[in-house]
Amino acid sequence: MRLNSLFIVFIILLLLVLSGGALLWKFSQVGAPHTAAVQNISNDLGYSYKEAGNWFEKIAAFTKNDSILPTNLMFIEINDNAKFDQSQKYFELVIDRCDFYSVFCITRVANEFKVNLTIVKKGDDAIIHLNTDDKKAAQDIVSNLKKYNIHSKIKED
Repeated sequence: MRLNSLFIVFIILLLLVLSGGALLWKFSQVGAPHTAAVQNISNDLGYSYKEAGNWFEKIAAFTKNDSILPTNLMFIEINDNAKFDQSQKYFELVIDRCDFYSVFCITRVANEFKVNLTIVKKGDDAIIHLNTDDKKAAQDIVSNLKKYNIHSKIKED
């Protein structure tokens, strides 16, 4: 049995080598592709400006129109009426994780207590400043954030 399987493998390898050789022989008999003859092209670079660019001469002759081409518009509103109190102290809110959900909840809770906040994002960390003198309001913000499963504490600066 072992001798028969060895003989079969040998015959298969021999057939592969012979068929590969036949394909290579047939490929070598194919002639080289013919290339097109090179034409002499004049290197005259003189331009005739009367013939060149009829399309932009037509555009230059258009009358001025009051219509505007369609574009994407972006309106940026800067609320310059915001009141920022010059408080003597502020509180830094230290949170356990800083993701989109946490920042959304912190902003919402701070707006409920009418406390302005400043968020400075540095990589994955964020520094959140509560602009208020009232320590009780800052502690209430921390206790309300626990409802959203955001564990935080305040540092007085």
